[in-house]
Amino acid sequence: MASSRKPAHRADPSAGLTDKVAQALQAGAAFVVSGHGARAGTVAVALSGGRDSVALLHALRAAVASSSLPLRVVGLHVHHGLQAQADEWDVFCASLCRDWQLPFYSRRVTVNQQHGEGLEAAARRARYAALEAMCDEAGAELLLFAHHLDDQVETVLLRLFRGSGLAGLGGMPRLRRLGARQQIVLLRPWLDVARDDIDAYCAAHALAWIDDPSNDDPRFARNALRGQMPALVAAFPALRANVAQAAAHLAQAGELLDGLAMQLMAGLVRPPRDAGTIAELDLAGLRALSPAQADTVLRLWLRDLGTQAPSTARLSAMRAQLIEHEGGEPAIHHEALVLHRFQGRVLARHAGPAIASGDLALAAWQGEASLAVPAWHGELRFTRDDTYGLPEAALRQPLRLAARQGGERIVLRPGGPARALKQAYQEAGVPMARRARLPLLWAGGQLVFAAGLGMHRRWPGAPASPRWRIEWVEWTRA
Repeated sequence: MASSRKPAHRADPSAGLTDKVAQALQAGAAFVVSGHGARAGTVAVALSGGRDSVALLHALRAAVASSSLPLRVVGLHVHHGLQAQADEWDVFCASLCRDWQLPFYSRRVTVNQQHGEGLEAAARRARYAALEAMCDEAGAELLLFAHHLDDQVETVLLRLFRGSGLAGLGGMPRLRRLGARQQIVLLRPWLDVARDDIDAYCAAHALAWIDDPSNDDPRFARNALRGQMPALVAAFPALRANVAQAAAHLAQAGELLDGLAMQLMAGLVRPPRDAGTIAELDLAGLRALSPAQADTVLRLWLRDLGTQAPSTARLSAMRAQLIEHEGGEPAIHHEALVLHRFQGRVLARHAGPAIASGDLALAAWQGEASLAVPAWHGELRFTRDDTYGLPEAALRQPLRLAARQGGERIVLRPGGPARALKQAYQEAGVPMARRARLPLLWAGGQLVFAAGLGMHRRWPGAPASPRWRIEWVEWTRA
């Protein structure tokens, strides 16, 4: 439902709020230059259609129009589908951008709650992923959020009530990099602006917006706290300013701690050995740290990999299973990553889509250069190699892909012994979690190829026929 409420008269804050946006643009553009060596040409606003984001988009247009920055302004809307009015909000945002002659991007998301995750957290994770994707689509390297002083105070208090650590109590940063590639700069130009000032800005410019009825639902923690804020402010008039100041002090302390953790982590980072691994840490070095130091390094490492910080309990479980315990190859899921311990290293891999289980019959091979296997998210490639390849007669038999069942053996060099696959994978340095994503190729009843290892090399009495080398290529994760 559209709103255009007019609060009690107060001085027009338009110039001040627009100036803050302009200053943020300058800082953000400089940050992009320092990180990527080129000025961003497009700046986006996360546009929900609510009062704050509508005001920010309006102020951004004014700031860009009055500045010398060659910036293109776009609106980005995430359709969560969690409210009956979600379609109306999408239409409202599209109409607003059309009226203001701004490009508009919208993306629908499905909010799936992970284990132990609340609805708000799941929606936030989906929202950030969608915004990152739309920034890539629009070519935006600057993304503005309309969070303000009241939002910051509520965030800090909620995190305090939930027992957050130093990083959480520092509140929302004014400027940071976003996404797995860290190529998008997130700006919050109004973190020191009160909600009442944004109300006044909307009244001064006769702006219309939409009201989300869930903002009045006390079942959500933020709304429950917001309902208590008037009484708290009445008892402690300086509450907002003091909480924001405390958050700034804690954020500064957090930056110092991150600097120390960065120094520790620098000596532990190892180049990934495995094609499916995106990052590695040295296990012996982690074990030499105190629990507090190890927790700090893990938290920073995960943040640099583009994930949210794990809870204290989850971080403790990661340390215990990955660092402190001996034996086995534990795997811990965290958002879109899976963390493993393997051969003296802690590895991070993309969780990836689900892999097929059981046997999968393939179309008869007719000499194609490749056979795509979507169920395994990859393809088999065949190259003529009459010296070291497999006999073509073997490949003309019925082919099937299957997961390891245990007990399989393979000969990896001519004249060599038959080896257990488990032992061969261990000696090749292939982590257990990756093995589960590597299929075996069978021709008739014979294992002919093990992805990640190679081809079977023992073919007694094989006829003199063309031979073919086989490779398995995993499709790149989207």
